[in-house]
Amino acid sequence: MYAKLTGSKGPPTRSLRMRRSPSTRAADDTASAGASRPYLAMVDVDRFDVLDELVGYTAARRMLAGLAEEIARTLPQCGRTRLGRGAVVVDWESTPAAAEAAAEALARALGRPVEVADYRFDLAVTIGVVEAGIGNRAEQLSAADRAVTTARRRHARVQIGAGDGVMPATDRLSLMRDLQKAIRDDTLELHYQPKVRARSGETVAAEALLRWNHPQRGYVPPAMFVPIAERTGDIAALTEWVVGRAIADQARLLRMGHTLTFDLNISGGLLADPGYGWRLLHHFTALQGLIGFEITETAMIGDPERALSNLQIFAEAGIRLAIDDYGSGFSSLAYLRQLPITELKIDRMFVANLTTSQRDPLLIRSTIDLAHALGMEVTAEGVDSPTTLALLQVMGCDQVQGYLLSRPLPLDRLATYLTAQRTPEAIAHQRRISG
Repeated sequence: MYAKLTGSKGPPTRSLRMRRSPSTRAADDTASAGASRPYLAMVDVDRFDVLDELVGYTAARRMLAGLAEEIARTLPQCGRTRLGRGAVVVDWESTPAAAEAAAEALARALGRPVEVADYRFDLAVTIGVVEAGIGNRAEQLSAADRAVTTARRRHARVQIGAGDGVMPATDRLSLMRDLQKAIRDDTLELHYQPKVRARSGETVAAEALLRWNHPQRGYVPPAMFVPIAERTGDIAALTEWVVGRAIADQARLLRMGHTLTFDLNISGGLLADPGYGWRLLHHFTALQGLIGFEITETAMIGDPERALSNLQIFAEAGIRLAIDDYGSGFSSLAYLRQLPITELKIDRMFVANLTTSQRDPLLIRSTIDLAHALGMEVTAEGVDSPTTLALLQVMGCDQVQGYLLSRPLPLDRLATYLTAQRTPEAIAHQRRISG
């Protein structure tokens, strides 16, 4: 077997079930997706070594060859497919905005029972995706393999980027120099993905997502530069830039007549810094609205006592706290009880399988009940279909977020989205949904 961050979470809608026209959708997608670029995906079969032992190498290899043919039919713009040891390596063309969604759809399509030598095998795959235009082939394969490892560690089906990049050391150094300059020159951007009340359709918050359009490289995904910034220490300056820009953007939005909470992602590495909580609060002197922080479960693992101390500082300052990607890390009821959080965000890997899995609906429903019993609200990420939305409404989920509702939007388009929700038609529709 080949040796084995973070994507997007889409155009304005007037309500939960009013979709864009095809022409508007195409124009928006073209504007946000960017140009196609080459990707390499490693589609790694879970428990392939067990299958190999049970049915023999020839039968297992034949199953892998059939899997490669199905991938070629399923994956848009698929190029070559080659067989590895328990994996299929795929070349394909995609845009940065569509790459993760395509890989997630492929993982769902392949997750089913298959017959191998009269043995029923529950097929499941983990997919690591990297850009194929960076580094040589060996570096790309190694990075894709590390991405698979990262995905399994997160209990996710797809990982975009290897976490430490495909690039040689000199290229990583160049990227970090450019990132430091982008922070100083204020040339990064924030896009905002609306978080919507599941039953009423009201937009109550928006998650801030970092975007970097490099003057030479083009769009650089956060999964490529954020993990390196965490290792070099540049993540502190990057986080402070994000907080400063979000506060400034929120003030602009207020002047446009919209009040909305902005939720920002905070690196787990910063939570262990004993003085970072107070330093970050210095940026909030200009705050006119509400800010929330989203942290991952794994942020608590390294130094839980210091992390909890910083979270207490944030909570006492009136900052809303949410656990992001709940269920993808190492959930601990003991920590959950201690944390001063008000929201759980269910990881998209559970939401994606809500309509096809037997277990995931039970897990989501029990998570919602648990959170409500602890006085927390629940947000489901990755809501991309009306059926998924309807099930989450029945389960009592409080908020939803995903492409069915809106892609991440620049601030001006976020304002347009919010204005559209105020039309009489949209308000009447929201009332019909809420009963």
